[in-house]
Amino acid sequence: MTGFGRAELTTKIGKFTTEMASVNNRFLELSVRLPRSLFALEPKVRKLINGQLKRGKVHLFVNYEMPEGTPEKYPINYPAAVSYYRQLTALKRELKLKDDIKLSDLLLLPETSAPDQTSLDPDRFWPPLERSIQKALTQLIAMRRKEGQAMARDMAARLKTISRLNREITVLTPQAVQLFRTRLAERLEDMLARPVGDPVRLEEEIAIFAEKADITEECTRMVSHIDQFRATMKLKGSIGKTINFILQEMNREANTVGSKTSDIKITRAAIAVKDEVEKLRELVQNVE
Repeated sequence: MTGFGRAELTTKIGKFTTEMASVNNRFLELSVRLPRSLFALEPKVRKLINGQLKRGKVHLFVNYEMPEGTPEKYPINYPAAVSYYRQLTALKRELKLKDDIKLSDLLLLPETSAPDQTSLDPDRFWPPLERSIQKALTQLIAMRRKEGQAMARDMAARLKTISRLNREITVLTPQAVQLFRTRLAERLEDMLARPVGDPVRLEEEIAIFAEKADITEECTRMVSHIDQFRATMKLKGSIGKTINFILQEMNREANTVGSKTSDIKITRAAIAVKDEVEKLRELVQNVE
């Protein structure tokens, strides 16, 4: 499910800005971008998020700024500056240039002035980083939960439609079976082109074929699957795989109904059931 969260946390050791975004995905795919100085904390970050999310493609971005007035915030990289000066002096001498090498020129070169964050203490920085990430994560989960509630309402409506269609099929089944028996008997008599020698035996054969065309059992199982779906939706925890399995069984019942009947009304209803089941399967891909 989709969601977004953002948090800013200002502490004595600096400012943490966290942004999280998630999009639909069958599994949890986590992308973490931390400042280089906080790389050591990535395993803890992943553990924190993995403990609260099960699905989705999630992107996490964290920015850290040292407090204003910190002496180490913009240090001069002396080794880099000295190396640059020596190389520029040699280049000036070799090219016989007259221009002076100024300090302002050196400071414009890469790595001569940059924040020194290589010595940050992971144990000291984890608590504020954790609070910042958790705040953004809470917002993201709230947005996903709101979307999930809308999806649940959509699923409930589609289940109601499937239940209605299944009742229509159930009502039509006896008539369809009787119609099948009549048509089969007429066809057999036409093929024989004369009165049947053993009408009892013929009736038994017709009954066997009619029984194979009876879809009452499939309709009963469909009711059971719908009840299981609704019950599972009320459970806490990870339910996506369970619902997906139930939908597979519902689709199997609809396929069987469609293949066993020759009644056009039942066939249309079975196709409509399959359409609703497919839409439910698309929604379930995003359910944890």
